[in-house]
Amino acid sequence: MTFLPVLERELRVAARKRSTFWFRVVAAIIAVIIGGMVLAFYKAAGTSMASIGGTLFAVLGWMALFAALFCGLFFTADCLSEEKREGTIGLLFLTDLRGHDVVGAKLLSQSLRSVYGLLAIFPVMAMIMLMGGVTGAQFWKTNIALVNALFCSLVVGIFVSARSRNSQKALTGTFCLLLLFVAG
Repeated sequence: MTFLPVLERELRVAARKRSTFWFRVVAAIIAVIIGGMVLAFYKAAGTSMASIGGTLFAVLGWMALFAALFCGLFFTADCLSEEKREGTIGLLFLTDLRGHDVVGAKLLSQSLRSVYGLLAIFPVMAMIMLMGGVTGAQFWKTNIALVNALFCSLVVGIFVSARSRNSQKALTGTFCLLLLFVAG
């Protein structure tokens, strides 16, 4: 199976990047800061913890959704078109690789940072569940929806990247297609 060596190499390259670690750390810090600000605002207003928990969960859920949708735009929208521009995608096809091997390896390696960032937000959202106002079913449904939105965003980005050669057209096409999906 030729898919696994390509995937292993791409994942090793992505895991060695400092941005993989810092993206996860920054996502968790931003979630904690936003949670702290909303908590302080509502606590100063004198509202109950259950209503604070529900509101805070909704705020973090919507922000995580927008971040998940933009991950496809930033991480996968230009990964295959960059290989085309540099002329290195032809070298991959000189081996016994198929198209889905290359696309799958690129998708998984480029999605590593965004998946880690999304996973860093989940414990903060779980802490909000302990505050009250959010049930366990709401927590799991929201997290599954966020993972689904992230996957769709990354797939849209790699689809548009496979169809284009110019980076600006790839970014614009990905943004328009994501906007179309969100509006639908």
